[in-house]
Amino acid sequence: MGKVRVEADCIECVMVETKTARHRTTRVRIAIPVFIYGNNVSGPPFKEITQSVEVNANGCLIELATPVVKEQPLLLTNLKTNDEMACTVVTLGNVVNGKTEVGLRFAQPSPRFWGIGFPPVDWDPADRKRPVPPKR
Repeated sequence: MGKVRVEADCIECVMVETKTARHRTTRVRIAIPVFIYGNNVSGPPFKEITQSVEVNANGCLIELATPVVKEQPLLLTNLKTNDEMACTVVTLGNVVNGKTEVGLRFAQPSPRFWGIGFPPVDWDPADRKRPVPPKR
């Protein structure tokens, strides 16, 4: 695994290798503040501010305190850019600190939604350029 530095926010993140077919694009482990809006399972609307755990061009992994179910439609807003994206709950994972890990899939791929550049699918972190020490 390699490290990537997002200069705009000075956030260190880790590239997550995707060896399985279920992930179509490279995932980046990064905390980006998001606003989630949807309807509770019981009906009334809910809203929650949280942050991403991992992101990719097709969606993200977030932690939600509000209970949701698979295939539930939600509206996701990137609070850094104010961009909005319709998405669907595709996975429900572990509960961490009272919040459930929720996998969201965008209604349509949107690599620019997160405001970061993703490496190509065939990118190997071992191939990245390393800084060359100055000659003495």
